[in-house]
This record gives sequence, C-alpha cells and structure tokens, in this order.
Amino acid sequence: MPGSYREAWASVTRNRNLRFAQLSSLSAWTGEFLFLSAMTVYAFDQDGAAGVGLVGFLRVLPATVALPWLGALADRVSRRQLLVVSCALRAATAAGAAAAVASPAAVYALLTLSTVCHAAYRPVLAALFPTLCTTPEELAGVNAVRAILDGVAALVGPLAAAALLAAYDPAVAFAAVAVLAAVAGLLAARLRFESPRPAADPEPAGRPGVVADVVDGLRELRRRPRALDVIVLGGAQCLVRGALTVLAVVVAVEVTDLGRPGVGVLWAAFGVGGFVAAMASIGAAGSARLGTLFGAGIAMWGVPIVLIGLATGSPVAVGAFAVIGAANAIVDVTGFTLLQRLVPDRTLARVLALTEAVFSLALALGSLVIPAVLSGLGDTGALVAVGCVLPLAVGLRWTALRAIDADIAVRKDRIVLLRRVGMFRLLPVPVIEGLAMRLGRSSVAAGTDVFAQGDPGDLFYVVGSGRVAVLDDGREIRRLGPGDSFGEIALLRSAPRTATVRAVEDTELATLAGPDFVAAVTGFAATSATAEQVVGGYLTEDGQRQAEPPPDAPGSPDLRGR
Repeated sequence: MPGSYREAWASVTRNRNLRFAQLSSLSAWTGEFLFLSAMTVYAFDQDGAAGVGLVGFLRVLPATVALPWLGALADRVSRRQLLVVSCALRAATAAGAAAAVASPAAVYALLTLSTVCHAAYRPVLAALFPTLCTTPEELAGVNAVRAILDGVAALVGPLAAAALLAAYDPAVAFAAVAVLAAVAGLLAARLRFESPRPAADPEPAGRPGVVADVVDGLRELRRRPRALDVIVLGGAQCLVRGALTVLAVVVAVEVTDLGRPGVGVLWAAFGVGGFVAAMASIGAAGSARLGTLFGAGIAMWGVPIVLIGLATGSPVAVGAFAVIGAANAIVDVTGFTLLQRLVPDRTLARVLALTEAVFSLALALGSLVIPAVLSGLGDTGALVAVGCVLPLAVGLRWTALRAIDADIAVRKDRIVLLRRVGMFRLLPVPVIEGLAMRLGRSSVAAGTDVFAQGDPGDLFYVVGSGRVAVLDDGREIRRLGPGDSFGEIALLRSAPRTATVRAVEDTELATLAGPDFVAAVTGFAATSATAEQVVGGYLTEDGQRQAEPPPDAPGSPDLRGR
C-alpha cells in the first residue's frame, strides 16, 4: 500500500492537469463547507430554526432540479469552460450575498443561486477526470486522492467558518467563499487537454435540444444496467445517510450519555474514519474487484448502525461512526470510479449529474421519513431497521456486483494488451476503455495468412499470443510476437495491404475495426504523431527494400532469414 500511496500522489503531482484539477477541487469544496456553516448561522440569526430549515430546503430542491440540465449542458459544451463559468457565477453570487447581508430575502435568493452554480461542479469535474488520466489505475488513484482532499476541505472549511464568524459577521464568511470559488475557477482555467469527438460517433445533423439530451441520459442508464446498479445502491446509502443526520442527534442525546456536544464528536469520528479509509483506498487503485469493494462499503455503512442499536454506549457509538466514515470513503472512491468506467464519455456528465440529483433527493427523503420511523419503532428499533437496509440491499445485488468485477477484469486484460501498442499509450481512459470494449478476437492456425498483400484493409491487429511473419513479395521482412501490432498502414493511408501477414505458429489476435482504430489514433496530436512515425518508418523501409537489387543479382546482399 505505501507504494500505491506514493504512486497515486505522484500521478497527481507530475500530471499538470490533474494537479490543477485537484487543487481547484480543494478550493471549491473548502468554500462549500465554509458556505454551509456560514449560511446556516446567518439563517439562524435571522429566523431561528425555521430559517435553518428554509436554508436546507433551498440547498436541496433547486440544485436537484437544475442538475440534470447542467449535466446535459456539460455533454454539449467544453467541460473546462463550464467549470470556469460555474466557479465565476458562484463567486459573484457569494460576493453579492456578502454585500446584501442586511436584506435576508436578497441573501436567501443569492445563496440559492450560489448553491445551484456549485451543483454542477462535482459531476462535471468527475466527468473530466477520465480524460485527464491515461490508465484506469491512475483514475482510481486520482479518485482516492480527491476523497482525501475532500476530507481536508471538510475539516478546513468549517474551522475557517468558525474563525471568521467569531471575529466578524457572516458577510466576511460569504466574501471568503467568493474568493475560494474564484481561485477554483482560475485553477480550472489552466487545464489544457485534448477532448475530440471520435470520428466513429460524429455530431448528428440537427442535434436535438437539451431536453432530448436529458432524456438520453436516462436512456443511457437503461442501456447500462451495471451503472444503474451502482446508482441504486448509492441512492440507498444516501437514504440511510439522510436518516443518520437525525439519528446522530438521537444517539448522542438519548441512546448514549454524550449529550448535545456529542453530535459533534460523532461526526468528527466519521470524518477521521473517512480520512484514514480514503488514504487506504489508494491501495485498491489497481484492483479489478471494484464492484465487490463498492458493495462491501455499502454494507459497512449499515452494520455499525445496527451495532449502535444493540450495544448502546458512548465508545461503541464513536467507534461505529468512525467505521461508517471509513465505509463512506470506500463507497465514494469505488462508486465514482465505477461510473466513470461503465458510462461512455459522451454521456458521462449528464449521468453523473442525474446521479447527484438522485443522491440529493435520497438524502432529503431519509431525513424526512426517519421521524416517523422513530415514532413507530423507538430508538433501538429505528437504528436496527435503518442499519439493516444496506446489507440487505447489497445481498440482493451481490451477483450483479460480481458481474461488474468480471467485466472489469476482462477489460483490464484487454487494456494491458492495448497499452503495449506504442501509439495507444497516451490515450485517455475513456478512449482506451472504449477500444477495450470493442476489441474482437481471432484465432489463426500456423501457416495461415491473416491477410494477403493487396487485400483491402478493414481491421487493426494486436498479437495476443503466438507469432506472425510479415512478407513482402514472398520475402520475410520481420516477425511479430505478443504485444506487437500490424495493419495500420492500410487503415491510415486508405490503401490496400502493403504486405502479407502469415501465422508461423498458432496465434491469438486482438482486432479493432478500422473506423474505431482511425478515430482513436487520429483524434489526439500525440497518438497521431506516433502513428505517423510508425507508418513513415515502415514505408521508408519498403522504399529502401524495393531499391535493393533482387537476391540473385550479382553483388546483392543475402536477404534470407530477414
């Protein structure tokens, strides 16, 4: 794990884009936690508990309604630009709230707009991360680092709010939120990356509107049942989390002797557990068992709640909340990584935005229904009932989670093979994942031609096992083994095959359709340049070979064995 820990941090620090993206996230989320503390204090000072309830409503419902539309927008425009604009609007509305602090109605309106502006940040950044990574392992490690930084933000933001509110009024805290949002936007503006539309998925004529895009996001979930399983289980976890916001008060005040200050102690334990588990989850970056890890994290959310109900006591409650926090970090890292890998890049932002909307509604619903559950079952019964929800849900979907693992394991083997091809090594995760899903297989017996010189080119090949010989006018010019590739010249030059390729032993080949190969290779400057070097080198060799005298000419070199 220490090696994985260092590798994950190294991948962030040496990758310029990931460095700026993570720092932007840290600034934005520190501001969000500061914002939450400042706005609730302001609302309480103005309207008491009713004001806090109103603020809670304004935080959840408008942002939830806006999220699907913001996600659809993120799949239509530059995600980097959308991040910058959302941060700029967040800064402007927070600054406006600071200036209008004497008018509660104006402040509430501006705070609502500010929440909506920030709502797009997390799903858009999460949709952007795969494009900034080159391997699935790097993506999982980046999500783990993000979870760690979120933990830092959850600690620093409230502490900053406490300090500012103790020394000044909420206007200064709102101004600080504006500054942090502006910093997050400036960092996002420094992202530089290529994100072309694959040629195999061209822009349709007369593109439908945003409403159709939102509907297509819903249809995408129907087309991706494994991603839907992740969202459903994540929604169940958010339902329980919403209930836990109320149950934490019950546990501190009525179930244990922690008292009202104990609410803070329990949530502090939650934060500590989450921070430790987020660091530990970096060790799972290379795992092909993300589905079962996700399920285990969901189940771990529920079991400690049952334990609190059955074994009352302050130490048990504190320890249970630490375990729940650890489970939350595991769910966060594995859940986002799964969605980023299971959903195509073209619809990823809108699916993640829909996911955030579902989670927000589940949180609100959980906190809304738990008073009735407490009234009907009592403290102990409510804790046991709520805690059993998630283990039962995971048990019902365990087979589906194992199927996710099987799918990822197959993709991992294919991606490892594709990464051995030089022109594929710098492709971002969404592209290499897409190629892995479309990779075909072909078995060729020894002595059989894969294709003949002059044939039309339709496939690109990577040798999985065995060996093939490349023949030019019957002369063997090279042999290729596992990890080597061929067939690119005809595809990139739209020309017939320039040589014959024959299996010299039983060979397993991975195949890519010509349009998929061309779209991936020509869509990025680095891979296109590498491909041109490979093709140019082969064509130069062919030209030199054709200029040589035939093998039986006087003074010609002996070409046998080449």
